[in-house]
Amino acid sequence: MRTDLEEYRARVRAFIAEHGVPMQGEGVRVPADADEERAIREWLRALYEAGFLGAGWPVQWGGRADHLPQHDLVLMEELIRGDVYRPLDQVMLASHAIIEFGSDEQKAQLLPRIRAGEHVWCQLFSEPDVGSDLASLRTRAEPDAAGDGDGFTVTGQKIWSTDAQWADMGMLLARTDPSVNRHAGITAFVIPMDLPGIEIRPIREMTGYAEFCEVFLDGVRLGPEHVLGEVNGGWKVVTSGLASERAFVGANSLQLERMFDDLVALARAARLPDGTAALEHEDTQATLAEALARVEEVKLIVRDTVERILVDDEHPSDGPVAKLAYTETNVALTEIAMGIITSSVAIDEAGAAVADRWYHNFLWGRALTISGGASEIMRGLIGRQLLGLPRA
Repeated sequence: MRTDLEEYRARVRAFIAEHGVPMQGEGVRVPADADEERAIREWLRALYEAGFLGAGWPVQWGGRADHLPQHDLVLMEELIRGDVYRPLDQVMLASHAIIEFGSDEQKAQLLPRIRAGEHVWCQLFSEPDVGSDLASLRTRAEPDAAGDGDGFTVTGQKIWSTDAQWADMGMLLARTDPSVNRHAGITAFVIPMDLPGIEIRPIREMTGYAEFCEVFLDGVRLGPEHVLGEVNGGWKVVTSGLASERAFVGANSLQLERMFDDLVALARAARLPDGTAALEHEDTQATLAEALARVEEVKLIVRDTVERILVDDEHPSDGPVAKLAYTETNVALTEIAMGIITSSVAIDEAGAAVADRWYHNFLWGRALTISGGASEIMRGLIGRQLLGLPRA
């Protein structure tokens, strides 16, 4: 098995070296211009055509019969190691949801376009004043009185929708029955993002980029063909889709390893008032040792999670534990880096690029503690699912 995986890793690495599209920066996924968008779409199509991406799909929809779950982990690790554009989480979620819950017509129409790079997806989940508590959403999908009775008219607002400004399709959650349990009255829809009544407003972040958007839906008319799964069955659709991303969680530990290497490089390049490098001082060395111990802790947590995933023995709290450990450690590393930078009087020229990465990562890192479920929500899930604590 190990030899086979190493051969697979070598093939992935060689493919990335030849065809990969570089990332602008960590967390920066919106194309800077039309040329970059075209390159990204071609890169995603190439990953699918080469059998690296989407290999775990059913064979009839382009998957591979020889696919192993470990291949997904290897792929994501090598994409991170190569600093190239990584598949969008929301595209992977949409793919899984369509395969699991889509009609034959939806699968035939949507899955080939994902594989061809024609469809970029966004998620229309979070709402103002609701955040990660998706069950509290207020966007309404009401019976379309102007149609033939089996369609819907959608009204509401979504926020923190990553990549919505260049997405072709969106996966929407809307409340279709306000009279039942808040989890039971939600329906999932697959919608073209150019429908009349949809307005997209990018949100400029403190990083200087605009990765997130707010999306307004004003009387957007949808037909039964846009319903994904069953009406009022959207909660099952979205929770299944979110769980599908778990196979990639192991790659996060590699990202932390790379960040720690950058932290050491920064300490080596940072000059203190006495002219020495920060790395020469015992207090900096102790801080770095503590940071490394924390990174190693996350690696153990993630490795344990991945091992259980591969034998289909994971606990519901595994995902929240791994996400919380990774994102909070990410933030902690950026704070250490800022401490080194602010205590220095200069950064050696060789470390300038590293310092620039840390400035960006410091601003971007907080977003990771929100996207995909805020840290507060993760702690709540861990308390209930792992520790058996009552809901607050």
